[in-house]
Amino acid sequence: MAERSGLLNRRTSNRTQGSNPCVSDIITMNTTQIKDKLQKIKAYLVTDEAAKIFAVLPLYFSWVPVYSWKRNIPEFVTVCLYSAVNTCLFLLGLLFAQVVSVLPFVGLYFAATIHLLSILLYLGIAGFLIYSIRLKKTIEIPVLLDWVKMLQAFIAPIAQLDRVSDYGSEG
Repeated sequence: MAERSGLLNRRTSNRTQGSNPCVSDIITMNTTQIKDKLQKIKAYLVTDEAAKIFAVLPLYFSWVPVYSWKRNIPEFVTVCLYSAVNTCLFLLGLLFAQVVSVLPFVGLYFAATIHLLSILLYLGIAGFLIYSIRLKKTIEIPVLLDWVKMLQAFIAPIAQLDRVSDYGSEG
C-alpha cells in the first residue's frame, strides 16, 4: 500500500510542478500576451479562408450560415454547394443502408458496410475540400461538379429574385 501511495504522490507532484507545458505556459502568460493571441485568432476567423473551411467542415449543414452571409460571392456559393452535395451524398448513403438492413440474414452486415463507406466518403470529400482550400487550389471534383452546376442553375433565378427584393431594383 505504501508503494501505491508513493506512486500516487509522485504523479500528483509532477502535475503540480508543471510537467504539462501547455497548462504552465497559459498560467504564466500575462494578460497582454493572451489578448494578443486572441486577437490573432479573431483576425483569422474573420478571413475568407476560415469561412470557407467552416463551410466544408464535416458537420451537417455548416455550409448554411456561410451561404447565408456570403451568397453574393460566387466562390463561396460553389464551396457551399460542394458541401451541400457532400452532405446529401452522406444522407443518401444512410438512407440506402437503412433500406438494405431489411434484407434477411445479410442485410445488417451490408447496411453496416454501406454506412461505414458513406462515413468514409463524407469525411474524405470534406478533408479534400479543406486541403484544397488551405493550399488555395481550385476545387474540381468531376463526379460532384455536375451536381454543383445543376444546383447553381437551380439557385440562379432565386438569387436574382433575392437581389430584386433586397434593393428594390435589379443591378
